[in-house]
Amino acid sequence: MSTDAIVMLREGHKELRRLMRSYRVEGSTEAVGPFLRALTVYGYLEREGMYPRVVVLLPETEPDVLGFVEEHHIADVLAAELYDMRPDAVAFDAKTRLLMDIVERHMDAEEHRWFPRVRAAVGRRDLQEIGAWLTRLADRAPQRPHRPSSQVMWDTVAA
Repeated sequence: MSTDAIVMLREGHKELRRLMRSYRVEGSTEAVGPFLRALTVYGYLEREGMYPRVVVLLPETEPDVLGFVEEHHIADVLAAELYDMRPDAVAFDAKTRLLMDIVERHMDAEEHRWFPRVRAAVGRRDLQEIGAWLTRLADRAPQRPHRPSSQVMWDTVAA
């Protein structure tokens, strides 16, 4: 498995898309739990690993990153609400589809705008170091959604 951070995050996107397709096409409510778990881990890796490291290397990406962090915050709120819902709840399907739409839009923005920009400016070695950091972070990533605080911030980059 590659330790290139962008390759790793794209793999995460593939898994999320597979789970979204399972719900949207097959109507599989059983896919929602794994989707929420994967989304929680993936979001943690981006917020705590990829974003802060890239901003240090490419400070000009900070406005994009701040937008991505806010998208994660909205997704976290919806995911926490959805996690506590039963599949037969009135709002379950609407909330699931809305969350999936937000996540899909976010992934598309990263894949089509942000990842190419980062890849062009950040060297292979740095992306592999970030990927190694993401691998270590994955071991301590939360496994279920939680209601986030009203302000999402990161101040320092952990080594």
